[in-house]
Amino acid sequence: MLAVHLESLLFLLLLVVAGLFQLLGRAARKTSTDETRRSSKLPTRTTKPIQRAPVESDEQRVRKFLEALGQPTATRPPPPVSQRPTYRKPLVLPHVPPLGSPLPPLVTRPPIFQVHESAAPPAPSSTELAATTHEIRTQPQVVVLRRAIVTATLLRSKSSLRDAIVIREILGPPRGLRAPDLMTVE
Repeated sequence: MLAVHLESLLFLLLLVVAGLFQLLGRAARKTSTDETRRSSKLPTRTTKPIQRAPVESDEQRVRKFLEALGQPTATRPPPPVSQRPTYRKPLVLPHVPPLGSPLPPLVTRPPIFQVHESAAPPAPSSTELAATTHEIRTQPQVVVLRRAIVTATLLRSKSSLRDAIVIREILGPPRGLRAPDLMTVE
């Protein structure tokens, strides 16, 4: 109940403020119209137009400038400079057709490439066989010792496990060709 009374009092207060603003606005308008009436009743002054310098030719201005520099009045002023055109017509060259190829036109067609299967190469002669066997005998024999890689021994320690992973990456198939289930996230 008290809230209803406060709302109505607040509403009445807003109406009073709005009325005061209207009253102030009318008073301001009335004073501005009074001032405009007073200013319109005052006699207006007639102002003289601004006196402009007489129009002089370029020769007269140059002569005055030279007199100010100390040149005698009897000297002739320099000849007037002719103005350059502001627009120059672009130079248009005649149309030249594109250059042709320096080579003569192609009138023949290249032959169609064909693959012919040939017979087995001829057997080497006995002298060639004797020479190659002699070369094989004279070359030194290289013996490569292969150490068998046992996976069980590689998986025993951390360092050997790391080596096994590196060997698998080097000797195994490329990662792009591996099956998705074999790829591991590192």
